[in-house]
Amino acid sequence: MKKRLAALANRRRILLEEIETQRRDLADISLGLQKPFALADAGLKAVRFIRDHPGWVAGGFAALLSLRGKGIAAMAQKGWRLMFLYPAILSFGLKYLSSKSRSPGEVGNSEVDHSQ
Repeated sequence: MKKRLAALANRRRILLEEIETQRRDLADISLGLQKPFALADAGLKAVRFIRDHPGWVAGGFAALLSLRGKGIAAMAQKGWRLMFLYPAILSFGLKYLSSKSRSPGEVGNSEVDHSQ
């Protein structure tokens, strides 16, 4: 019985040594695969972003097409114009939103009869 237990213990030790060598080999192989797997992960993230946000992608593509060939000066000029239009657009938008956010029975300031 002792011989059988000794043989089993010896076999277990040999298997544990083989496992350790296989782990080291696998670690060496995986070091060479980290960059390709990182690139594949980045590609999957890009595909998921495109699938989840098609509007952003289409808008970005349209912006690139509209800016193509105009250069920095034209972009700066367009930005300068938009900077001066921004307050007017914002006030118009707020007026529109405030008129649409009232309930149907609510009376606005312009609709009140002040003749009393």
